[in-house]
Amino acid sequence: KQWYQRRVRDVECGENRKRPAKRRPKLHKKDSVTRLRMKPKTSGYLYVRQRSALGHKWMLMYCVIEGCWLKCLVSEEEFLELEHLPTTTVKPVGNEVNRNSCFYMVSPKGKRCYQALTELDRRNWMSSLTQSSINALQRSNSTTQGDHVKRMHAIEGNSVCADCGAASPEWACIDHGITICIDCSGVHRSLGVNVSKVRSLLLDNWTDDIIVCMESKGNAKFNELYEFHATNKITPTSNREERDAYIRRKYVEKEFYRND
Repeated sequence: KQWYQRRVRDVECGENRKRPAKRRPKLHKKDSVTRLRMKPKTSGYLYVRQRSALGHKWMLMYCVIEGCWLKCLVSEEEFLELEHLPTTTVKPVGNEVNRNSCFYMVSPKGKRCYQALTELDRRNWMSSLTQSSINALQRSNSTTQGDHVKRMHAIEGNSVCADCGAASPEWACIDHGITICIDCSGVHRSLGVNVSKVRSLLLDNWTDDIIVCMESKGNAKFNELYEFHATNKITPTSNREERDAYIRRKYVEKEFYRND
């Protein structure tokens, strides 16, 4: 065979010819940056702002997204649970923080500020945390089928809608820890999950950890802050335009928020 004869001749002449290597497709700079941006962030270092006797201090921690929690490493084999993702909303930071690449994690228990190492890192963290929160809600299995609605309405102020005051609300914003009526829930859904995470008290699954977070807040406590300066509140008979304007002023612009 000709190929065999050529191979023998090459060996006798001491020319061990190699087959030309296949060329890899050229990766442009734009493509490499796009792939880097699309890479999900599940672990890495974050600066966490914590309160101290002298004000606020920033601690560098190794953080991990695991299941429905954002955790930080405190020892060789021990992780501390920082944020419960199903009840937490990721929000950007404005001019109130004098640092770059920061973002907030807002939950019914309060608000905590984080700082990523780079601006690209911040975008990846915010995207991964938001998606992990959505996935955790979709995977949640109900552990309380009978009395969770009664438990929700038993919280102070939760027997009426937190926005318009309609009786027996059947919807909730789990990141704010409040109950709302079906008409106000439509406006909250239009604001997006970065403002309100809306769930049905009757149709969606409710786990004990989400209920405990809701019980730590409630409509009365929430409105003490978010409606402190409110005057012309909406009512159960308000139309869609009035509800949309009021709810945006209350949650997005925070026009009625108590700042002192």
